[in-house]
Amino acid sequence: MIPLFLLMIQDAEDRELLIDYYTQYRYTMLHVAQSILHDQGLAEDAVQEAFIRLAKNVKKIRPDPKQARAFLVTIVKNVSIDILKQRTATSALSLDQLADEAGDPADPVSVEETVIHKDEMEAAVQMVMSLPIKYSTVFLLRYKHDLDHRTIARVLNLPEATVRKQLQRAKERITENMQDVQGKEVRYHA
Repeated sequence: MIPLFLLMIQDAEDRELLIDYYTQYRYTMLHVAQSILHDQGLAEDAVQEAFIRLAKNVKKIRPDPKQARAFLVTIVKNVSIDILKQRTATSALSLDQLADEAGDPADPVSVEETVIHKDEMEAAVQMVMSLPIKYSTVFLLRYKHDLDHRTIARVLNLPEATVRKQLQRAKERITENMQDVQGKEVRYHA
C-alpha cells in the first residue's frame, strides 16, 4: 500500500527521504499517537496526517537525520493532541442521548436537570480548551484519558515534575475562571 503523503511529492529525493522516515519511524509514531488517543484507527490517522504535514513542507523543513525521530514524534504528538481536542470539543450530547439520560419525558425536573448538567459540562470543556495548550493537554491526558503523571511525562517528553506543575497551574486557572464566571452570575442576578 502506498501511503497517501507520497502522492503529494514530485521530487524523487524528497520522496525517498519520506519513505525512509516512514519505514524507520512509523511504529514509534504510531505508539506515541496511540498513547495519546487510545484508539488504533485515530492513531493511524494521526501518523498519516503527520506525514502529510511534513510532505507539504518538506522543501522548507529538512530535519537533521540525527534529529529526525524527535522531529517526527513532535509532529505526531501535536497532530494527536489536535485530534484529541477536536474529539473533546465535539463530544456534546445528542438530543437522543439527552432524552435517554433525562428519564421520564413527563418529568420536567429530570429534563431540566439534564439540560443544566449538559450546560455545565460544556462550560467545563470550554474552560479546559481555553487554557494554553501545554495546560489543556496535560489536563485532558490526566483526567479525560486517566493517564498517570509518569505516562504523561513519557508521552510528552517532559520531566514528571513539569507535568505535575502544569497540571497544578491548569487546575488553578480553571478554578479562577470558575470563580470569575460565578462572580459574573451573582452580579447578573443581583
